[in-house]
Amino acid sequence: MSIAITSMGGARQGAEDQKDKRNAQEIASVAAMAHAAGASFMVPGDEQATIANLRGGTVPATGAFRGRIFKISDMQDLDIQGAMRFLALNDTDLQYRQDGSRGL
Repeated sequence: MSIAITSMGGARQGAEDQKDKRNAQEIASVAAMAHAAGASFMVPGDEQATIANLRGGTVPATGAFRGRIFKISDMQDLDIQGAMRFLALNDTDLQYRQDGSRGL
């Protein structure tokens, strides 16, 4: 019985990790598109504020994508906290890290 419970716990954690990775990929993808379009949303050194800007939506002021809203889908705070394990921030990028490493 304890083997089944341990196995189930591992499967649950694996599913949670996959969900967090998908959310992190979405956040990083929207960040990359918004950055390429010239939107201003980065808060250097503050991942949470950067992600909060993407939650609220960011709009480029000039260029071909002027007026287009770049926004991540509705995620709960807990989902974003989990996704942050797989994101790394530097001055210009919010990058997805599959292995959860923080360094760029």
